[in-house]
Amino acid sequence: MLEESPSGVTTDVLGGRYRLGEVIGRGGMSSVYTARDQNLGRDVALKLFAPQAADADELKRQEAEIRLLATLNHPSLVTLFDAGVDTRVPDQPRPFLTMELVEGQDLRSRIRHSCVPLDELSVIGAGVADALAYVHGLGIIHRDIKPANILLIQVRPGEPVRPKLTDFGIARIVDGTRLTATGTMVGTAAYLSPEQAMGSPLSPASDIYSLGLVLLECIKGTVEYPGSAVESAVARLHRAPEIPDDLPTEWQHLLASMTALEPLERPSAGDLEVALRHALVSPESAPAELAEEPTRVLPALPARQPSILPPGLSEQSGPSGQWEGSGTQSTARTTARKPAPRTSADRHSKPTAAKRRRRLRVGAALATAVLLGGAAAVTVAANSPEKPDVVPYPSVSGTLGDHLVELQRSVEP
Repeated sequence: MLEESPSGVTTDVLGGRYRLGEVIGRGGMSSVYTARDQNLGRDVALKLFAPQAADADELKRQEAEIRLLATLNHPSLVTLFDAGVDTRVPDQPRPFLTMELVEGQDLRSRIRHSCVPLDELSVIGAGVADALAYVHGLGIIHRDIKPANILLIQVRPGEPVRPKLTDFGIARIVDGTRLTATGTMVGTAAYLSPEQAMGSPLSPASDIYSLGLVLLECIKGTVEYPGSAVESAVARLHRAPEIPDDLPTEWQHLLASMTALEPLERPSAGDLEVALRHALVSPESAPAELAEEPTRVLPALPARQPSILPPGLSEQSGPSGQWEGSGTQSTARTTARKPAPRTSADRHSKPTAAKRRRRLRVGAALATAVLLGGAAAVTVAANSPEKPDVVPYPSVSGTLGDHLVELQRSVEP
């Protein structure tokens, strides 16, 4: 027996290195102590199993747990540091495990304080589901999912707490040798799956059912199936869990599927993690679909303004596309012409007509420049007492050149 002081602190050293501290947890098959690793100078949690020397099957189960936990490595699982056997009583060896000491509270204490908001519950549930997906992939069933086995840690101030799943004391290997007596219920009665209550073969879906009851308790603040082991076990076979109507529809469907009576109707741990992670994303922060960009319509070109021509010229084009005079008029006018139907000959001659129109535009621009230059010359001549020099103009041939010569003569003093 361990020698305990009045304060509950022992003075024993196990395995030649672990000095036991106070009891921080106690169950039917083991007790958990704080301990000091004297070799490494760190605090650990030490789980000491009750002596079961007379039961060979129990010893096998305890040894299986040690080998099992030694292979697990996941951020949402309590890390195993060491394992050993306490042989101080030769005929009553007691296996023990040393694990990381998690500072904080368990989910059971959190529920006693208040109900858990859905956003916080999504983080807790997704972390546990991730750990279960990992152990289920290794062929392991936890078989004792309950609030007391979910530890909550605060990694950084201001961030949501993160869960760590612990106590694989009654875990078993899928398809392995059954290490408990036939018909014996292993686990906590209030969180047993229907197949556990009936003593039927278990599967990873059993852990999903238990987790569903844990999440429901976090929301409601009460145990769904209270009472003795028999009352609790029978109740879940006669009625489905009562899910609050004021929960979001997604949560109602999720909890209903997790606690389905038929194991095959329950989601896998991986699918459950995805659903709980998705519950953390609000519709406002979810990425929206890209809207199809409509075809851009270019603005219409502005209407072509009439050209400013010298007096005596009009913007009238004959069939040949040449500029024609209309007498000595004081203003320029534009003669609109209705386009004639296009013929095969017109289509073939289109490039030539385009070139002619370009030449006409150049001529109009040149005429405008000449007109402005002539006006400036008239202004200078009127204000200057001396006879101004005659401004030379470029030589232009054809009808346009004749009009320019006439214009130059008209402005001479």
